[in-house]
Amino acid sequence: MRVVCPHCSQKAKITSSNAMSDTVKDLYCVCLNTRECGASFVFTLAYKHDLNPPQKTTLQIAAHLINNLKPDQRKVLAAQVDWIG
Repeated sequence: MRVVCPHCSQKAKITSSNAMSDTVKDLYCVCLNTRECGASFVFTLAYKHDLNPPQKTTLQIAAHLINNLKPDQRKVLAAQVDWIG
C-alpha cells in the first residue's frame, strides 16, 4: 500500500499503526520529503463494503430467502433451478 503526503504529494512511510477495531486502523505516517516537508500525520484505513460477499455469506443469504418462500413459490424456484442446471 502506498501512502502519499497530503501536504506535498510525495511518498510517505507508515511508521506504526493502531487498531481501532477489527475493520479500522490508524496509520501513523511520516513524509519522506524531509528537505521540503517532513510532515507527520495519521491516515485512517477502514473496511467499507464488499464488492462480492464471501461464498458462505452468499449461501446463508440464499438459504434464508428460500426458507422464507411460500410452498408454491418454492415450486416455481425449483422449476427455474432445474431449467438453469
